[in-house]
Amino acid sequence: MADVNNKLGLTDDERIVYYSTGTKNNVAEIRRYDPTYGFLTLHDPMLNTQIDFFWDSGSSIWKGTGINSGYTVDISIEELAPLVKQIDTDVPETATTVSRFPT
Repeated sequence: MADVNNKLGLTDDERIVYYSTGTKNNVAEIRRYDPTYGFLTLHDPMLNTQIDFFWDSGSSIWKGTGINSGYTVDISIEELAPLVKQIDTDVPETATTVSRFPT
């Protein structure tokens, strides 16, 4: 496939993932990804359906929602893990004002 990026910044090859229905593995394409809230939407071209997943931080697995609750997806791209909140300790609690005009 051509090395073309989409709105997610992924190439065509990177958008192809495999998900498990519990009994077999299927091929799908990443359509939406929200690392902040941990949501992922895949499109299965064989079934012509959208499948939603959420990130389960306890087991570190993407799990299906609704009627697809038994589904899991394994993504090999490490950048697709949800963001972890970090607190910057080098920032002071109060802002300091700096004058633009020399005195």
